Amino acid sequence: MVKIKSIILSSRAKKIYLAVFAFLAVLTVYSLFVAWQVKAPAQKTLDSLRASFTAIQNKDLTAAETSLSQARESLSATQAKYRLISWAKFIPVYGGYVSDGQHGLNATSFSLDAGQIVLAAIKPYADVLGFEAKDADLNIQSAEEKIIFILDTLDKIAPELDNVSAKVAQIEFEISQINPRRYPQSFRGRPVRGQLITIQDSLKSTKETLANIKPLLSLLPQLLGEPDPKTYLLVFQNDAELRASGGFLTAYAILETHKGKVTPVLSEDIYALDARFGNRLPAPEPILKYLPLVYNWHLRDMNLSPDFKVSMETFFPNYQAVASYRDVDGIIAIDTQIVVDILKVVGQVGVADWGDYHAEIVPECNCPQVVYKMEDYATRPTYYIKENRKGMIGPLMHAILLHVMNSPKKLWPQFVEIGLNNIKEKHLMFYFEDETMQSVAEVFAAAGRIEASDSDYFMLVDTNFAGAKSNLYVEQSIDQEISIVSGGQIEKTVTVTYTNPEPPDDCNLETGGLCLNGLLRDWIRIYVPEGSELVEVLGSDIEAATSLDLNKTVLEGFIELRPESKTKIIFKYRLPESVNPEGYSQLIQKQPGSKNHKYTVSFENQIQEFDLDGDRQVSF
Repeated sequence: MVKIKSIILSSRAKKIYLAVFAFLAVLTVYSLFVAWQVKAPAQKTLDSLRASFTAIQNKDLTAAETSLSQARESLSATQAKYRLISWAKFIPVYGGYVSDGQHGLNATSFSLDAGQIVLAAIKPYADVLGFEAKDADLNIQSAEEKIIFILDTLDKIAPELDNVSAKVAQIEFEISQINPRRYPQSFRGRPVRGQLITIQDSLKSTKETLANIKPLLSLLPQLLGEPDPKTYLLVFQNDAELRASGGFLTAYAILETHKGKVTPVLSEDIYALDARFGNRLPAPEPILKYLPLVYNWHLRDMNLSPDFKVSMETFFPNYQAVASYRDVDGIIAIDTQIVVDILKVVGQVGVADWGDYHAEIVPECNCPQVVYKMEDYATRPTYYIKENRKGMIGPLMHAILLHVMNSPKKLWPQFVEIGLNNIKEKHLMFYFEDETMQSVAEVFAAAGRIEASDSDYFMLVDTNFAGAKSNLYVEQSIDQEISIVSGGQIEKTVTVTYTNPEPPDDCNLETGGLCLNGLLRDWIRIYVPEGSELVEVLGSDIEAATSLDLNKTVLEGFIELRPESKTKIIFKYRLPESVNPEGYSQLIQKQPGSKNHKYTVSFENQIQEFDLDGDRQVSF
């Protein structure tokens, strides 16, 4: 009897297995059929979207509108075909992929909505914004007319941002419903899971930015002196001599803005201010330790913090103690990168009494000519005293601004892109004592702040103390190896490789040579999560130290690097137990003024490589 029941059960099991197998076989064939049906309209949708992006890059508004309309038609056809399989979303496991596809189609539809809203909003102002479009010739000529018109345009476009923000929130929601863990790390050599996580993080960031962009648009007129004049302190940080907040504080200028017109009032060498400041303050411990024969704290050395706001809160009150222009509406910090980027677009610029400047590489320094001329005038030793050695900064910036404002409208989008890129890369930063304006700058990552992080955190901070202008030539690569040790704690090994491929310059003061590339003396700090435990440091010329700053644990070392040489420094440390290895992520912040260094981050068997061109969230 038992044997008969066993045979019956075995027979039923076989039937169930056969039924399941048959269902899966039919489902597979049906899925391939639907995929074949969906492929053509989906490809047309992608092609139309690419054509629309290309048209926008080419500043052709009419072509962008046409391509978006074509993408909408193709997407409708894709959605109709996809309904043939949408019922399968209720099937365990398999249905998850079907749902992901639907979320992707929904996100694409909302993206098209957002694109059409943006194009419709800017169409009436396409001419002055640099786009080609029918019936969009506004015939605006003067620089001041352009500025006032753009300010009015931003005010009119601002209400549409609410609609765009709502669409982006819908896009972010749809993409967030896709589970990256369902997909492989890579397919045919291309990253899949990591790319999807990056898209989800980017959309979340974009949603947050759009939610805060209206306050920025309302403040832009104030920044440009509309309706009331504004006065700004322009600080020039020399990134060839890298300091914590961007570069050696080398010169400053006073600029006034009124109704879009920028007027230089004063331009002066920072040493002239320091002469008036005198030896008022004793040097802090890092300067006494790393900067030879300097015993007092000068204005030019007051940007010791990698947080730009913190550095300016130290610098600005001391500046006001001796400056002739003490009351300003804000501080704008720039370095050589934004100057070079603009000159690449406008070409050569002539500055009265200071000569011509351009961005072409010259053999004298294997660097842009504008950088060489500024360094040559400001740095080369002479047998006579140079008055206002760095006073060309103000007139140069004024000449560049005039060229920008009088450039053809087709170049304007390039200038906007330069401004945004330099904010992202931290070559352009802002500080305001006004809390509202400062908060807007911080929301848009334009204030150079050290950010809080609930996950892992990393920031490499290099400070060149008496190392000439060697940061012009030094290249760096950062390799992070992340592993899980006993107890589930995360241990990191960070290797920073410094390379200076250029030959040395004549740094003998008596011969009068221009000393750009010399011995780099680099005070190195790594900011990591508070509570991290240092295991060891290899390659440092001093005994490694740890401290607390800005709610971070700071690991400290020091190296010297000669021209035509290479060196490494290795930090090994353990993260606090609060950093969970499950769903590991890390915020990497870029030091102001630094180059876009190469990063390699490896976690178990996963590797991500990128050039750090701004703050970046890395997830595994």
